[in-house]
Amino acid sequence: MSREYAREVVLKIADAVSGGEVVPVETAHVSGVSFLTVGEYGVEFLEHLAASGARVSVFTTSNPAAVDLAGVLGVDEAVAKGQERITKALRAMGVNTFFSCTPYEFVITRQRTFHAWAESNAITYINTFRDAWSDKNPGPLALLGAIAGFVPKTPLYTLEGRRPTVLVEVEAGPLGPLEAGAVGALMGEQIGSGVPYVRGLSLTGEGARREFAAALSTYSAMVFAVVEGVTPNWKEYLEIADFREKIRISQGDVAKFLRNDETPDVVYFGCPFADVDSVLWVLAEVKKRGVPKRPIYISTSPGVYGILGRLVEEAERCNVHIFTGSCLVVSPHTRKFRTIATDSLKAVYYIPRLHGVGVVPCRRERCLDLAYA
Repeated sequence: MSREYAREVVLKIADAVSGGEVVPVETAHVSGVSFLTVGEYGVEFLEHLAASGARVSVFTTSNPAAVDLAGVLGVDEAVAKGQERITKALRAMGVNTFFSCTPYEFVITRQRTFHAWAESNAITYINTFRDAWSDKNPGPLALLGAIAGFVPKTPLYTLEGRRPTVLVEVEAGPLGPLEAGAVGALMGEQIGSGVPYVRGLSLTGEGARREFAAALSTYSAMVFAVVEGVTPNWKEYLEIADFREKIRISQGDVAKFLRNDETPDVVYFGCPFADVDSVLWVLAEVKKRGVPKRPIYISTSPGVYGILGRLVEEAERCNVHIFTGSCLVVSPHTRKFRTIATDSLKAVYYIPRLHGVGVVPCRRERCLDLAYA
């Protein structure tokens, strides 16, 4: 499948969904690269593309894989071999195999530039906190768009399609990662679709931003929210808003969403991948408290993993397992556990559905307490 054929496929999709209109993209980020989720048919599709000589025409990154880059998560031979084939095919097409769900850490996405991203949390992050423009492109379309250099001009690639339609007043905060995720999940469940304009949202830091974006896109079809005072060009969005409904989210609403306190057998941080401050916070707490009774797993980006250096080995000796390139959502290693405590509402949603493993939602501090309980 040459670039010409990829262009033809994308144009046919555009005929169906955008009246034939397309937009050129600056970057792409492909999902569906874990052998656990795509299986043999997915591998064969990627290998067919690579063998046909297809090559990406824009800077393209990849989502987490089933196998982490340092071998912390044990997987069987079939999964390892399948993932190796996926990696080989992606590299042959020129895809950067960083295997990260937070490409916005190292990819500069400028305001109102077009991108073909497929990972919902990352799309929501750049849409909401940078006002870069991407719709939620299915994994194969993001890859074909990366090869062609363009994707269908769906509504989120237009100012009209980004017009706020729901006013959300948040009467809770400041919000840490778990509470931010709860607000995103509540918004997603109550609104479902459209573009929310969020007033009163106070996020404590980068971790909270990531969890808000991840939860909003996990619990709904939405991948864009305008946060008053935060989203670039928020004043312009307010001027063109057409509010059809209004909702309020209180501290009590957030508290009701966070109700499980079962004792886990493992604690997990990093869905989406943990930023460096979050990792260092966990390591500092462990240094003060000593080795936890229950293992702590932290997934992070290759960039943060590299920055940590020898701290990774020191953490391992303290029953803290830091890894990169994969996460407990897309790795079969997760099925070895019975119950996982986490501050990620995205993990709360996906892990039981994909692995049949119980999940305890808890604030970061409470999750750490459970590791010592």
